[in-house]
Amino acid sequence: MRLTELHADLQALRENLADELLAINRYEEQAFSLADEDAKEHVQRIVDDKKEHVARLLRVIQRLDVKQREALERT
Repeated sequence: MRLTELHADLQALRENLADELLAINRYEEQAFSLADEDAKEHVQRIVDDKKEHVARLLRVIQRLDVKQREALERT
């Protein structure tokens, strides 16, 4: 993979990661305000799915970006 392709891939993955994190915040805020318990449970399941997406994206980013992986391992 060329460096420009790697850069483009990482940029797309990081944008996806940011989108997923924003979605988690929106859904959690919504779940907090919902009165209906069934609706609240459904939204919370979506939050859980989004968190899984974040974990998957982070794993891919770690695999592709050595410096990012090293930074995450230090924390």
